[in-house]
This record gives sequence, structure tokens and C-alpha cells, in this order.
Amino acid sequence: MTLYESLAQAFIDDIVSERLPSGVRLPALRQLAQQQGVSLTTAGKTYSYLEDRGWIYARPQSGYFVAHRSQVTEFPPLSSHTLTPRDPSRFAPKQGYDSSLAGFGPLGTSLMAPDLLPETDLTRTIKRVTKRASQSMFSYPEAQGLASLRQALAEHFRANHFPFNASELVITNSSLDSVRIALECLTEPKDAIAVCSPCFSGLLDLLTTLKRQIIEIPVTHQGIDLEALEVCFAEQKVSAALLSTTHLNPLGITLPAEQKQAIAQLAARYDMPIIEDDVYFELSHQKEQSLPAKYWDKEGYILWCSSISKTLAPGLRLGWCLPGRFFERFFSHHSHTSMGINSLVQACISEFILCGDYRHHLHKVRPILQSQVHQYRQLLSEHLPASAQISAPKGGLVLWIRLPGIDTNQLADQAQTVGVDIRRGSCFSTHPDYNDCFRINCGWPLELEIEGDSAQAQLLRLCELITADFA
Repeated sequence: MTLYESLAQAFIDDIVSERLPSGVRLPALRQLAQQQGVSLTTAGKTYSYLEDRGWIYARPQSGYFVAHRSQVTEFPPLSSHTLTPRDPSRFAPKQGYDSSLAGFGPLGTSLMAPDLLPETDLTRTIKRVTKRASQSMFSYPEAQGLASLRQALAEHFRANHFPFNASELVITNSSLDSVRIALECLTEPKDAIAVCSPCFSGLLDLLTTLKRQIIEIPVTHQGIDLEALEVCFAEQKVSAALLSTTHLNPLGITLPAEQKQAIAQLAARYDMPIIEDDVYFELSHQKEQSLPAKYWDKEGYILWCSSISKTLAPGLRLGWCLPGRFFERFFSHHSHTSMGINSLVQACISEFILCGDYRHHLHKVRPILQSQVHQYRQLLSEHLPASAQISAPKGGLVLWIRLPGIDTNQLADQAQTVGVDIRRGSCFSTHPDYNDCFRINCGWPLELEIEGDSAQAQLLRLCELITADFA
């Protein structure tokens, strides 16, 4: 062991033995260095080692704290699973996001609080670009997307060890828009699509609108059921797959690299299109970022879809797709159903990426999200019944909570009456297996108030409701 690993192991031993209980504040870096007689560099490596492995977390301007380590995060698999196509409009009538709801609940919709977004830098970029890009508003945008934006994205992801050519990319309105285009150009109404289970409710809404059926492939903390996925491909039960692979919504897990590689190999072996919805790809809570399944796609069967909606500004509505071998079909469908994407928005995002502000924002916000997730988990673990299971994501914005014996359909209805918005488990599947689960957003700082209310106050009201009326 190196010196910093030995120091880290001593902390781990104290945490496991509960000599250092969850939530306790650790010595500041300089204090740790003095206590242990080591350099600041070694002290920093010690805390980085512990943080990367989920033992501790940092609160900006506050220091390092012991993370809550849930005893049970292994959620049971989908028990009612069958490989029979199901109609999401029939089996999952209660969906997630409802734009008609009055007010805004920070626990419901998965997004970051505006306070965490680089409003000043982004506004400055928009003003700068607008001054010199006025002529672009008087002509239709390039159908494939602004060349400078495609090049900026290619360079950005190349720096993250995910290389592709700008000419391979198509700019769209959002990741969900990319998914829609891919489904429309590769499948037909009533076709069956393989999806993760549980599956993001917005994807189920889209599949319902497009009149596609689904076969749910179970996902647990260990990853996706590759055997079930291969049966669907080998027996031609599906026309395509629509999978998330990194910081899946709602579970929050990331598929192991071996599984992502296996998914790419299955797609090539069975000539099966796979649409990879990767909107949380850049929101890792760790320093090291995983790669998408598309990275291992040597034959071009994976259509990789992502956007800036979760990382930067959902209101700008900008996304992209790497369609691989389906480029011509995807691009033709996109160009015939759209006159291109807003040129000014594209130019602004291109500039924001190229000047380094986007990467700086990501580096700044990732540890903040990690800290917030730990704070949410800590609060929930202290106030929910002991039987509650709380996910421990290493990226993304959401927590998945299971309350054995509690119907979260009733819970969500009751929560609405006290001004709390959560996502009931039933809206993530056509099966009843998640009726004791619910999802919350962690992208909102606990103390941040909205019209006199805060995420912390809402969480506490939710916990009181659970313990008083449902436990």
C-alpha cells in the first residue's frame, strides 16, 4: 500500500466500526496533514481515494463528511418479467411528468437547480455570439447541424476518450427528439422495442405516443439481464432496443464496461439497432467518467443520443445523435420533419464549449451533485423506516427508494395534497413490481427555497407522511 492508501484504510476501518458515524465532519486537509505528519498532496490523495469509493463526500466551502452507507441497495429484480410484448398505454396509464400541475416541486422533475448552472458565463456567451451572428437568423440552419457545433462536440468528447468525427453527428432538439427520430425511421407502429426495466417514464410516454409495444429487460444493481436481451434478439421478438447505460433513470446505476461491450457485440451479431439514451453521461460523481456502449460499437448498430438538457440548460432544447450505419436513414427522416435546429442556440453552445466554460462548469458541478446526493440519502436514512432501501448512485440526479409493503401510488397522491411532488414507481414499468418504489430528484440543494418552501422541508413532510400514514 502507498502512504495515502494506508491512511484511507484507517479511515475505512473507523467508518465500518462506526467510530466515525455517518454525517460526521472530517479534519480539514491542512489539519489532516499536520496530524498525520504527511504532505498536503498525500492528504488530498487520501480524501480523493475515499471520495471516489463513496466513503466520504465533500460539501463546497464546508469540508469533508462521512457518507451514509445504506445496508441494502440491492433492489429485487422484476419478478413478473415475461418476454411477451406489452402495450405501455394499457399497462402504465399513470405516467410521470405532468406540465399541467400548478407550481414546481423540486423532488419531481429530474433537473439541476438554476443556482447550480453557469448563468453568468452562459449569458455572456449568448450576448457575444448574438452580436456577430445576426445574419444567421435570416436563413434556414444546416440540416445536419452547425459545423462548428459538431466540431466542438467532437473535440469535447475526444478529450473524454470517446472519439468520433464531426461529420458523423446530427444535431437535434434534444436527446428525446433523437430517440423519437431513431424509433420512427427504424421501426413501425405495433413493433416491439426492448427497454430497460424500470424505464424512464418519458420514454414510455414517447413509445405510447408512437404506438410501439415494449418488452422490459430487468435491470438491477448488477446490471442488465443480458440473457433475456439476447433471447429477444435471437428470436426476433423485437425490432430494436432502447437502452440507457450510464446513470440510468430511475435506478441511478451504470452498467459495467463488460456489459456495455457485450451489448455492442449482441447488436452486431443479430443485426439489431440499439438506441442508447445517454442524457446523464457527463454527470458522473466520480473523477473518472465511464464510456457509453457506443464506444465499443465497431459495426455501427448503436445510435447514441444525448443532450445538454441535464448538464446545462433544458430550456435551450439542444441534443445530438451518432446514428452509425443508420446515418442516411436518420438524417433523411430528420431533415424531412424539421427545417433544422435554431442556429443562434447552436452557435452559442458551440462557443460555450470551445471557450472552455462548459468543461469548467462540469468539473465544478459534479462534486456538488455528489455532495447533494449524499445529503439527501443521509436525511432519508435518518427519517424513513429501517426497512427502506435507498439507491447509492455514482452519477446522475435521482434517487430510487423502495418501501416494502407501501403502495407508492397512494403515497404520491397523498404527497400532492401536502405540496410534495414525487414519481411513483408504477410510472416506470408496465409491470406491478415497482409499486412499492418511488423516485426523487436530488438536483436541488436541500436548503434552497422556492416560494418559501425548500427541498429539505418537502423531504421531511414526505417522511412524516410515510411514517404516520403508511408505515
